Amino acid sequence: MSSDTFTLKDHYRKADRIMLGVLWFLTAYALGLATLYGNWAQAIAIGSGTALAMTLLHGLIAGERLLRCLIGAGFMVMAALHINLAHGMLEMHFGIFALLAFLVYYRDWLPIVVAATTIAIHHLSFFALQQQQAGVFVMPDGSWGVVMLHAFYVVLESAILIYLAVRANAEAREGEALLSAAADITRDPVQIDLRQRSGASGPIAQRFNHFLDQLAELVGATVRDTRGLDDTASHLHQATRDMREGADRQLAETAYMVNAMQQMSTAIDNVASHADRAAQAAHSANMKAEQGRAAVSTSLKEITGLARRIDATDATMQDLAVQSEQIGRVLDVIRSIADQTNLLALNAAIEAARAGEQGRGFAVVAEEVRNLASKTAESTGEIHEIISRLQQDSRKAVESMQQSRDSVGRCVADSQQTTLLLAAVAQEIDAISQMNELIAAATHQQTTVSADVARHLQSVQQIADQNASDANRLDQDSSDLSALASRLGSLSGRFALN
Repeated sequence: MSSDTFTLKDHYRKADRIMLGVLWFLTAYALGLATLYGNWAQAIAIGSGTALAMTLLHGLIAGERLLRCLIGAGFMVMAALHINLAHGMLEMHFGIFALLAFLVYYRDWLPIVVAATTIAIHHLSFFALQQQQAGVFVMPDGSWGVVMLHAFYVVLESAILIYLAVRANAEAREGEALLSAAADITRDPVQIDLRQRSGASGPIAQRFNHFLDQLAELVGATVRDTRGLDDTASHLHQATRDMREGADRQLAETAYMVNAMQQMSTAIDNVASHADRAAQAAHSANMKAEQGRAAVSTSLKEITGLARRIDATDATMQDLAVQSEQIGRVLDVIRSIADQTNLLALNAAIEAARAGEQGRGFAVVAEEVRNLASKTAESTGEIHEIISRLQQDSRKAVESMQQSRDSVGRCVADSQQTTLLLAAVAQEIDAISQMNELIAAATHQQTTVSADVARHLQSVQQIADQNASDANRLDQDSSDLSALASRLGSLSGRFALN
């Protein structure tokens, strides 16, 4: 079954359900008229019977043309029932025209023809029966002329409604053909087939086919441009990637140079500071060397005086040694005298012992003299030992003084040499101080230049940073463009073209 037939039949089934609702409403209306005018049997038998019969047929042939025609006839049966229940009231005839208009919704001319034929047969036959007093009503006090007038309006409205139904059916079929073509175009969920065309020949279908032609041409051009855009995006992405890598390298190198210049500037500042301190230290060293030279000169004078005093002391020590020798000789004489005195005292004691009682007093004196001589000899021995040690110490002192004099002589010579060396050192330190001042001035100038270079490099780094940022944005934009081109390519691939 084709898609358009299925769609129209679906519309017919929907219309059948609506018309069944109208029939049951008309049945209820008939029962209401029976309440006013009586004749419940007709209302129930004809009204309910017609609605029930159409409902049963709907379950069997819903959407079929036969059911549409039967419903059209059923509408007119209901209109005739209402007219008859109201005893031919003229206003009830308006229902005929209203129900005929309802049938246009079917978009089918045949149910209108069937309904018009049915109501025409009803009017002709039932008016004839009314004339014969058969108990049926078409219109009160009417004539065949009035019946023909009603028939004329029914035919006129039916003709207009048939024309509208035919036009509506043609437009519906054309619309369904367009829907069928649209369904064929989008049948594949992955691809849109722009090669499909509507088979209808109406103006709408022609405009639709023309639209598809223009759309296919536009999509084809878009596909071709998308392919070129994809290539351009790829080249642009590669170029921006290279530019971004170059900008990153430039930024890294610039940052390295800025860091190196900052470090070099710091180093130059340190060198300048050290040079200043070295110049100050050299100046201070020069002053201290001068002070040292003056101190050495003073020391030289003091050492020279010390040498003279040592010479005098040496002479004094020589005299002391001579005098010690003389004291030794005197002590030798005293010791000899003490020995002789001791010997004489011993002889006197012996002679006193021989004299007996007369020599006892002399013996005591002799003993005392001998004891005194012994003590003198002992004291002389002790003094001799002291003098001997003093002579040894004097000789050692003389030797030490001689060595000290020699050392002082060498110290004087060294001090003189030191004075000369300190003078030379002072001159060299003064030269170093001058060179340090020159180095400090040069490093200060280099500091200024390096600071300017560092500022320029910082400006270059800012420019490189901006270039890197722009390159990153451009790379992102090219990536987005490449992704967009890919998506456009994917979307373009969904269109099937000739």
